[in-house]
Amino acid sequence: MPRPRSRDKVVPVSIGLPISLMMRLDNELDWSQSRSRYVKSAIIQKLDDSFDYSSILTSQLIGMLHHRNIISTELLTSLMMRAEEIEVEQ
Repeated sequence: MPRPRSRDKVVPVSIGLPISLMMRLDNELDWSQSRSRYVKSAIIQKLDDSFDYSSILTSQLIGMLHHRNIISTELLTSLMMRAEEIEVEQ
């Protein structure tokens, strides 16, 4: 029995990306992951503004705050150490 047709047809899209961005994308994905699925998900998140903040590592969030000069280097160090302690406890 054939598979039912999708109501939301897939349209092939060709876009140009800088090679450095393509390399970053390829490094992010392993051989079993779909580049198209990744890009589709990124577009949906951007359009829906439904970014999953829980997917960002705590250390990355802390680093972002430091990079924006919201927290000092001393606080960065303390928070990183505390985050590591919590991770070990779990």
